[in-house]
Amino acid sequence: MSSTLQRQLEALYGLERRRDKLSLDGTRELLGALGEPQRAFRSVHVAGTNGKGSVCALVERVVRAAGVETGLFTSPHLVDFRERIRVSGLWPSEAGLSERLAVIEALPLSQPPTFFEVATALGFDWFARHRVKWAVVEVGLGGRLDSTNVLSPEVCAITNIGLDHAEMLGESHEKIAVEKAGILKPGVPAVSGVEHDGAASAIARVAREVGAPLHQARDLVEVKQAQYGPWGTRLAVECEPWGTFQVQTLLRGRHQRANARVALGVLALLAKRGVKISLNAVRDGFAEARWPGRLEPSPAVRRLWWDGAHNLDGVRELSHSWLDDMQMEPPAAIVFAAGSDKDARAMLQRLVTFAPQAGFTLTRTRNERAAAPEVLAGHARSLGFEAATAPGVREALAPWLDHAPGGRGKSHGRVLVCGTLFAVGEAMEAFGGAPGEQQ
Repeated sequence: MSSTLQRQLEALYGLERRRDKLSLDGTRELLGALGEPQRAFRSVHVAGTNGKGSVCALVERVVRAAGVETGLFTSPHLVDFRERIRVSGLWPSEAGLSERLAVIEALPLSQPPTFFEVATALGFDWFARHRVKWAVVEVGLGGRLDSTNVLSPEVCAITNIGLDHAEMLGESHEKIAVEKAGILKPGVPAVSGVEHDGAASAIARVAREVGAPLHQARDLVEVKQAQYGPWGTRLAVECEPWGTFQVQTLLRGRHQRANARVALGVLALLAKRGVKISLNAVRDGFAEARWPGRLEPSPAVRRLWWDGAHNLDGVRELSHSWLDDMQMEPPAAIVFAAGSDKDARAMLQRLVTFAPQAGFTLTRTRNERAAAPEVLAGHARSLGFEAATAPGVREALAPWLDHAPGGRGKSHGRVLVCGTLFAVGEAMEAFGGAPGEQQ
């Protein structure tokens, strides 16, 4: 990476905590100064606690397979900031990104923007300049006050609701659901994959209040049969306008059934709105979609698996998918890191139940909000087991992978890293695994 872009990105990361009060005003001012790029393309807007990235990846890949120039905006990135912004699968060039960051840096704004305001504006600006026809946009946090909520989307989706970021979004499923439902717009159809009764009722209430036609994913898409394995997920479904058909994706685990249903529901609504999506495009898009860092092996070190599960619901899905769906032996070792705002103790409790014989190493990522290894070790002791600690992800993984003298790894056992996407990204940096297409 060029020194100029490195400096620009370091300055961008420094903006993250500049403003205490969440508001869309800063994003609107920034986009206005850039000429309102968000109006240059049509969009799909996706919120949810878990699964929204998978839904975005599936929808974008199918629309791309239909011959449409697409944009994909997601967060966080794993290894390179450019992962967040893709045009037909490709990251921005370093030179192009640096140029547009320089333009944003020079704008006369009433107050310094936040990290995510700049990232969002940069993504929408990139899409407009590259004549994207359809953009699939993942909400960063919540929905109502998320910077991406300046869009006027054609279709919205909410994948599920869990108790994550409760300190910002609310202490109950219902309160969190209201924040997620803040993306709903008058007259804009929406797909909900939410199964929690209270959360589903809250979303339905918000939809009625704003006049958004709300469709339940289960009503749009019937899953007739599902098969899972280390190879991915295969589904037999019935969904108009394509009838009864099969799809297969590399995305792994039983939770991908629900994600696929939401994605197909969104695609069905897009087809009703005039987007020409053939059955072949649906099949090809599902087959080619990838959502890096989620329940997959490292391409370079096959014993190393990673998953971005960063809350209790995610860890539950990870353990069920690993044991029941992929029918693999529990990992021989688990490297765990977590954010200081997460219920790390509950996640560790579920992980030790999932893999009671595994060796544990507790570590921290380079993220400023990472929990200290010593704090995680205290949780482990309170749960009745001892765990090693390491100062970083590379140092935590290397002994288990026999990359260090005196390595304690079991030569034939799998090693799992989880607890936060930041740990997955640092494992990719250390041991290989480029997170997708790049330019």
